[in-house]
Amino acid sequence: MKKFIMLIVLPAIIGTSLFSGCAAKDNRNENAVQAEEINEQKSVYLMAGKLATDNQVNVASKISARVSDIPVNVGAVVNQGDTVIKLDTQDLQAQVDQAQAAVNTANANLTNAMNSTRPEQIAQAQAALDSAKATYDIAKKNYDRTKALTDVGAATEVQLETAQQQLTSAESGQKSAEEQLEMLKNGATETSIDVYKAQVQQAEEALKTAQIVLRNGTITAPISGKVTVKNINKGEIASPGSTLISISNPDTLCVNAYAPTSIIKDLKEGQAVTVKVSGIKDSEFEGTISVINSELNSQSNNILVKITLVNSNSQLKPGMFAEVGVRS
Repeated sequence: MKKFIMLIVLPAIIGTSLFSGCAAKDNRNENAVQAEEINEQKSVYLMAGKLATDNQVNVASKISARVSDIPVNVGAVVNQGDTVIKLDTQDLQAQVDQAQAAVNTANANLTNAMNSTRPEQIAQAQAALDSAKATYDIAKKNYDRTKALTDVGAATEVQLETAQQQLTSAESGQKSAEEQLEMLKNGATETSIDVYKAQVQQAEEALKTAQIVLRNGTITAPISGKVTVKNINKGEIASPGSTLISISNPDTLCVNAYAPTSIIKDLKEGQAVTVKVSGIKDSEFEGTISVINSELNSQSNNILVKITLVNSNSQLKPGMFAEVGVRS
């Protein structure tokens, strides 16, 4: 009876061991498959392109002037607001000074018009009128004499015309002096004050314009970065609209890559991607899809995809060939 029991138990034990071994083997296989799947979740490089600066500006002048100084050169690092080109502004400064003088004169005229008329002002205006009348009397006598001589052939028509012009000018001067004296006696009218105010405003606008033009003589960096191009030298004429220097920010780079239409459906703007750059071994950089063009390239039937990445350690340089990977 004992032998019979032993025979029964032994297969059970063996069977149990066999089943346990199979289960363990199955578990190990399953773990191995899972590990392989995890290891296979790598980037599949499907796009490529060259690194380029994503933030670059061409600096131009707004005015035409001779360059007096260029404190930067190619390769120089500049901050936003730094002076990169100075233009000769002597003539511009003279224009500002003239405009300022015109503003001062206009304000003085307005002040005089708004203040009470002083006796000496009336006396000066009366003296100016007396002088204008005397000038007119002389011009009138000269005209009458010349006309009489012309009538008898003793003077030419040219002489008569000259005398006529002198008489007209003298008459105009006398009339202006009369009006000035009358205005001083009556005081400035509301209309005349408005005219003086308009003159002040016009002079101030001219001053602002001259000051803006003067400020354009100092050209500053619109962004922080590195000077990559310099197209002008000291002493040359800067023409409006022409690129004088170029500044790029190497910390912000991009890759313009073309992706097959078959994978576009799996891409989206804002998606993180991996960037591998030739020349930098065993290094991968994180990038972000910033733009997916909606138009199909007619030559390659691919879609332009723009990837931006931050060059925090300055390893990356514009012009490097880059491959863009998407995690599978």
